Amino acid sequence: MHTYTPLQAPGDPLPDITDYRFHDALDVADYARRNRQIGWQTWPDIWHLDDDGLMRCASRCSSLDGIRWWAEEAYFLRRTREASLETGTCPTRWVIVESRVVFDGDVMHEGDVVAYHAVRRELAALGVTLLDAVIFDDKCHWWSMHELTTGTTRW
Repeated sequence: MHTYTPLQAPGDPLPDITDYRFHDALDVADYARRNRQIGWQTWPDIWHLDDDGLMRCASRCSSLDGIRWWAEEAYFLRRTREASLETGTCPTRWVIVESRVVFDGDVMHEGDVVAYHAVRRELAALGVTLLDAVIFDDKCHWWSMHELTTGTTRW
């Protein structure tokens, strides 16, 4: 578990995500410091990054979605991939950014690592590289599934 200090004051405008490049979980956490919604929103996002780490497009998911759910039922991920193939412009390097509020119980546990592996396999079969699933809570903590499984935050 890592902890970060928010830099965005209440009422400040959200940062423009296209000003950022994401090469590892530390970059995602740095962006979260500037975007107070991360950790508080009730839905996960899937960022689709190009080779330079620029988010070219994204998928805003449902409050019912999340890495544990997708490990059980990957329909949304398959449909998202199909839609990206139709446009032909969506990168195949994805990062899941999932926010969880503390009152939901355990914010992160070993089931998330198991789910990360399952989702990563499912996406690989669709031609997508899941770079990481970075989980945030509303207390400014974060976990990188890539780091927990490889020992590094670098993708």
